[in-house]
Amino acid sequence: MKNKKIKEKNMPLVAFLISLLLGCAIIVPQIIKGHGIFNLIADFNAQQIPFNKIVNQSLKEGSFLWTWYNELGSNFIGTFSFYNLFSPFNIIGYIFPSGWFEYLVGPILILKYAVAGLTSYLFIQRYVKDKKYAILASLLYAFSGFQLTNTLFYHFHDIVALFPLLLYALDRLVYDDKKTIFGLVVALLAITNWFFFIGEVVFVIIYYIIKLITKSYKFTIKSFISIIIESLLGVMLAAFVLLPSVLFTSSNPRISNGWNATSMLRYSDSVYLELIRSMVLPSQIMSFTAIINSANYSSTELFLPFVGMILMFAYVVKNYKKWDSIFIIILFIFMFTPILNSSFFAFTNTYYSRWFYMPILIFCLASARCLDNKCKLETGIIMNMLLIFTFCLLSYVYINKYNVQQFIFNRNYFLIMIIITILNICLIMIINGLKNWENKFKMLFICVCVFICIWGNYTIYKYKQIDKSSIESYENYLNVNEILNFQKTYRTNSSDSCPYNYGYLTKTSNLKSFNSNINGSSFEFYNSIDYGRGVATIIKPSDKKLNDFLGVEYVISCGNDKLEEYGYTFKEKKGTFSIYHNDDYKKFGFNVNKYVSTKEFKKLSYEERIGALNNSVVLTNNQIKKYHSIIANDASYELNEYKFMKNGFNSKIISTNETLAIYTIPYDDGWSATINGKKVDIEKVDNGFIAVKINKGKNEIKFKYFPKGLKEGLMISGVSLIIYIIYVILYMKGNWCCNEKRKQN
Repeated sequence: MKNKKIKEKNMPLVAFLISLLLGCAIIVPQIIKGHGIFNLIADFNAQQIPFNKIVNQSLKEGSFLWTWYNELGSNFIGTFSFYNLFSPFNIIGYIFPSGWFEYLVGPILILKYAVAGLTSYLFIQRYVKDKKYAILASLLYAFSGFQLTNTLFYHFHDIVALFPLLLYALDRLVYDDKKTIFGLVVALLAITNWFFFIGEVVFVIIYYIIKLITKSYKFTIKSFISIIIESLLGVMLAAFVLLPSVLFTSSNPRISNGWNATSMLRYSDSVYLELIRSMVLPSQIMSFTAIINSANYSSTELFLPFVGMILMFAYVVKNYKKWDSIFIIILFIFMFTPILNSSFFAFTNTYYSRWFYMPILIFCLASARCLDNKCKLETGIIMNMLLIFTFCLLSYVYINKYNVQQFIFNRNYFLIMIIITILNICLIMIINGLKNWENKFKMLFICVCVFICIWGNYTIYKYKQIDKSSIESYENYLNVNEILNFQKTYRTNSSDSCPYNYGYLTKTSNLKSFNSNINGSSFEFYNSIDYGRGVATIIKPSDKKLNDFLGVEYVISCGNDKLEEYGYTFKEKKGTFSIYHNDDYKKFGFNVNKYVSTKEFKKLSYEERIGALNNSVVLTNNQIKKYHSIIANDASYELNEYKFMKNGFNSKIISTNETLAIYTIPYDDGWSATINGKKVDIEKVDNGFIAVKINKGKNEIKFKYFPKGLKEGLMISGVSLIIYIIYVILYMKGNWCCNEKRKQN
């Protein structure tokens, strides 16, 4: 009995180590192949690594309120909090020099797999008698199709790794009366990624209600009050991240809620096909899928390694009255109903399934309980076969209904998926036929591990097949700052031949940006010129007048672009890069002597709008009444200098008259300004940029940025920390007193 307890005590370490080894089996070969660097394609290469490098540098430099390196400039916390700015995994990277991150990203990803294995084991082990089944389930969770596909979105893995702690801590609070942990986990998840946290709150509420209704949880006023207190304190502890991030993101037009009766209740047919496919076929990569759509970035993947849904189906059919079976059925209803699905994403009407890691955890729990209860797998196999048949039938109907010209986009890829699926089912049937249950488990465990190694490596291989650029070219991309060596921060742009996000790597304000989190005023400006900015900004150097207005001083060419034809001046060649100067760029703080109303501006054609921006200032009617007289002053500058600073900038202007000084820097409520030491108002002009009224003569202008909501968030977090410490002390004191009374009795 004692040996069994010791063995069970070591099980969490075993779960961690097995996931660590399997993570190594997937990632280490790629690190070796990449000469120490683990890279992938697209988002991983152009976002995850550059973002982490610049965040590391900015934090150490003290530039952690405003970043100049995100396109036109942006709120630092708002920009990077979605990319796990405060994640414990990212913090590991901050310990080291920023230049090391491309070498750290692989080991950190392995660590994320290992932590996901550990945390999911901690949650699941409560519900099984034999803990080895919880270890198997932890592997299903840590290496699910959702995880493998989302290797492209490196920061998703942080959330997957930490989420099981939320359910684990809630169970400990309700079942074991173990307080203080739940609130800290709430704070941890809210700080790690505030947007995913919204969905996690919804999920936990449903989880709690289901367990109460099914009497798996016993409702007591005491435990309910503890949950409320720790939930509130946890959220308040994270307020320093939540408040500025929510306020920043609320201005992003991608957060939209344009629902109608049909869209609330019904998806397009292809979404239903994707949902069923994700259950019965191994995961696809996002950027070049095998079937249904040519690409799919919604993260619609549910497949569990090797076993798929078979164990889960076998358990649910036999135990349909149990809380977890009922919960799974409800989760499927949420998946298949648009408005319910969107509840995990603040009810945005854009379809995403990026919350699927949460139901996957419950699927893994059901799979573990299937083995623990020795359920017959025949039921699960039959259910799985019926689902495959349903998928084939619906695919046939879909193709004919819409006269689909292309349903299979990669025949070889699809063929491999089919072969693997058939092989998996055949092996499961063979395993199910074994009489000895221990042998069944051992074979199942081996098959799961082998599948993880094979499909994990194959997934990365498929991603890399799309972008066959050498590791040397990627190293050049990462080391571009050493090659170009800009001596200070400039506004720059990159030619068509260049990758995205050179701004982060060259430490310049570069227009060619691939980041969906930019300042809301930037979106407002782009909308005003009818430029549909989605997740990336692509303002070509050929659009010279717009580059002039936005203050682009230098253009980087990565190929054989001849930018002289657009009016740029060749400056120098550095390695494979050519640097061009824009002699016509507008300096920050420029002035104009004409104005146009926002209403009149909207009536102009695109070319007329860009011309107006270069020669006039766009004002509201109230601003026209306030400033029309000084704009007509025909002021000119004897001096116009500016310098980017940490979390702000300084501007020095000597003007012949009063006027408006215009800065093509996104307007934000966090900006404050002084002229010659005196505080002045900041105006939003040109549909999204900042301007200040300057005096005749010398103007020493200082702009400082402090994110809206951060001060209040810090105060709330600080007070909450004190309250939480008191709460912990009182709880520990209460426990000590109870223990003393027990000893006396």
